[in-house]
Amino acid sequence: MDRAPAMNAVRAGGFSLANLRAYLDERFPVPVTLMLSLALGAAAYAAAQGAFVRAGAPLVIDAAAIGGCAMTFLFAFLLRVYDEHKDFAHDAATRPDRPVQRGLITLAQLRVLGGIAVAGQLALALPYGAVPAVAYAAVLGYSVLMYVEFFAKQWLEPRFVLYALSHTAVMSILALALGVRFTTRAGASIPVELWGLLVLCAPAFFSIDVLRKIWAPATEVDGVPSYSKLCGYGGAAALGIGLLVIDAIIAGWIGVRFGGGIGWIATCAAVTAWAASECVMFARAPVAGREKRLEAAAGVHLLVMFAGIAVVAGVSNGVQWGM
Repeated sequence: MDRAPAMNAVRAGGFSLANLRAYLDERFPVPVTLMLSLALGAAAYAAAQGAFVRAGAPLVIDAAAIGGCAMTFLFAFLLRVYDEHKDFAHDAATRPDRPVQRGLITLAQLRVLGGIAVAGQLALALPYGAVPAVAYAAVLGYSVLMYVEFFAKQWLEPRFVLYALSHTAVMSILALALGVRFTTRAGASIPVELWGLLVLCAPAFFSIDVLRKIWAPATEVDGVPSYSKLCGYGGAAALGIGLLVIDAIIAGWIGVRFGGGIGWIATCAAVTAWAASECVMFARAPVAGREKRLEAAAGVHLLVMFAGIAVVAGVSNGVQWGM
């Protein structure tokens, strides 16, 4: 990508939409994040309707469901803003070519955008009552703890796996906050399918972290931890495959409870087998440039598992707009 126009705009001292687009392309790909946000939001809202769907009721899609997907997208952007701030010095030392480090966009500009993202989330969370609002406050509160590294940065950072798990845990809290947007208004308790989804979030989002941090020898960065350094290629691939299999088992179980049959089970198995094969092939031949295939496999796997839960629920009994 030609960075000269963007750098000239920065030297001129201004924020520009062109710079923002370039930043998003590099650090927050909107189409991918939007698809994953829709998948998680739809899965959480569908799982919250577990008792109703099993009783034969159609899957409800309404403004609260759509708002939940939007909240998820804005929350993902907020996490990116947090990461840019807390990792700035480290990235400046190890990856000076990243957009914030090279001046494409500034931390001050990102703070403004992050504030807008928070305002948007609050505007979407507050209209649905006290319980959903408090649940979403827990999501934002946990994200602040992530930003300050749980007040244990020096202790937590060397513990690479624990660090990752502590940060992916927020997605389970987010799924719960999205689900109670339905259960509170329906006067229902949290069904087992939603509890299952909260469990699913942990290995699913951890698998994303693992598979996007397995790098070829030529692309490893000094001072930047990776699972390929920590576990070796075979160990890292085995960890990634294990997480994918756990994802498929839990998602498959939720889908079967919603009426998914052999087609759903076969879909889970096929996508998992494909993603696992990518892990095996990379472990056998860790070639620079092929890492993106691992990251793509993790993303597609998560997308199919989460979106598939909502699709199966909708196919089983039909879809209804509004409660």
